[in-house]
Amino acid sequence: MNDAQLQEVEDVYRLLRKGLGHEKVTDDNVQALIRRAEQDGQSVLATELREWQSPCGGPSGEQA
Repeated sequence: MNDAQLQEVEDVYRLLRKGLGHEKVTDDNVQALIRRAEQDGQSVLATELREWQSPCGGPSGEQA
């Protein structure tokens, strides 16, 4: 990830911590957001992001 991508992940993560920004989660940033939440001890947020990523949560990635 380049600096701009890292900053975007951090910005989205801060929004998610406030209960905002869910529309900014994408297939491209979800893994980094999960790692960031885990590093910060935010297990509930990490779980929510994994659920967002899951195929049963709706189309994502190649299925979209």
